[in-house]
Formats: sequence, structure tokens, C-alpha cells
Amino acid sequence: MEPLSKRHTDILDILARRGYAAIEELVETFNVTPQTLRRDLQELSDRGLLRRHHGGASANLSTANADYGLRHVETASEKAAIARAAAEFVKPGSSLFLTPGTTVDALAKAVAERRPSGLRVVTSSTAAAAILDKCPEISIMITGGRWLGPNRAMGGMHAASFVEQYRCDLFITSIGGIDQDGNLLEYRDDEAVVGRTMLRNARRSILLADHSKFSRVAMSRVAHLSEIGTLITDREPGPATMQMIRDARCELIIASPAR
Repeated sequence: MEPLSKRHTDILDILARRGYAAIEELVETFNVTPQTLRRDLQELSDRGLLRRHHGGASANLSTANADYGLRHVETASEKAAIARAAAEFVKPGSSLFLTPGTTVDALAKAVAERRPSGLRVVTSSTAAAAILDKCPEISIMITGGRWLGPNRAMGGMHAASFVEQYRCDLFITSIGGIDQDGNLLEYRDDEAVVGRTMLRNARRSILLADHSKFSRVAMSRVAHLSEIGTLITDREPGPATMQMIRDARCELIIASPAR
């Protein structure tokens, strides 16, 4: 792999300090054209060193996720398509575990629009609960635990203990990242322990992961892809990732965004 240029190194230094920078700011800082700057960001994104967003980029760190509001904008159409495909699995009268995350928020919206009667949801996400609250046919239980403000969620051992009291038909989760060995990774131990507990107590599991999750790093291990029944993503992964999915014997569903 070629060494980084000075401008690439400086871009990464800025993102490490500030978390996020807009393209316009970086164009002015480095006195280059927007086209040149976008090529820089794409090259660094392809190497897994930053995350591209509409209008900017953020640091790709194993210990910190992007801002919650920013994640709602990032790959929004892809997340909506994934959510619509996943909502097909949520049946009236069933029970459901939900973790936090903007892709799961999109799922909650898709589920609420379908208004499945008799659905019971156990979640650590206050954001998902607020979305589902618009549908009175759905019974919602929120875990206790440590407040995780950046992710609009509860977490930690108290939340995991709450989850242990239930057995649900379905566990639907997003994830911080998936590494090349098939490990499902999150940014916080407090979230990972709840995800592991939900997975262990569910009869079926579905992972929601847009294409960007296959190039992201995170620190806390939740599970391995082989423990997941179905993976829903928005585009066909590359050859190495496809082989990893086949080796894990995980069903793959590709939900292309509506054109």
C-alpha cells in the first residue's frame, strides 16, 4: 500500500481532532478544488481511514461512532430500503428485541407504518420506542440501565439483566462494523453486552448493515456472523466479503434503494 501524502495525513489529523469536517472547509484549508478534495476523501475512505458523508467526512475510530444526527443523514435511502425489507419479517402477535441505531430507527418507522397488532417489543433504544409509540397496537418495554446519550439508548449490565427476563421470536439489530473475519463489532461495551444478551435469548436473528459497515472498525465484539440467521444490506458485497458470508452460512438479502 502506498504511503499517505502530506495532504492526506493532514486531513486525517483534522478529523482526529474535530471528528467531522465539511468539504468546503477542507477545500479552503488546503487550497484545492472540490473535485480534488472529493478524490482525496474517496481514496482515504477506500483504505478505511475515514467515513464519507454527504458534504464532508468524519474520523474512522474504533472507540467512537459518528454523531447520531449525522448518522441519520448518512446513507439514509439505503437504510430505509434495508428497513422495509426487514419489516417484512415482523409479524402480528410476535415478539421482538431491538437494539439502538439509526438503521433500527428506520426499521421502527417501517414497522409502525405496517401497524402489526399484538406485537411486543423489548428495546434498549429510547429513539425506537418513541417511533413505535405512534402505533398503539404495539406493546413497548424499555430496559433500564446506563443512559447512553449519544445513541439515544440504555446499556450496561442492568439493561442486559432486564433483557434476560424475556425470550423473543426475533432479534433485529444494526452494528457498528463487521471486520474481515466476520466479527460483529460495536463502539461501546455497554451496548455490546445488551446485544449479546438479546441474541442469546432470541429464536431468530436479523442483522441490518448498509455497505459502509463492511469497512468500519470498532472495539467491542458482539458476536460472529455465523451466529446470525439473516443479513440484510443494500448492495452486493465484494468477493472476499461474499465468501465470508457464505462461510458463515448466513442468508443474504440485498435491498436496493428505490430509484
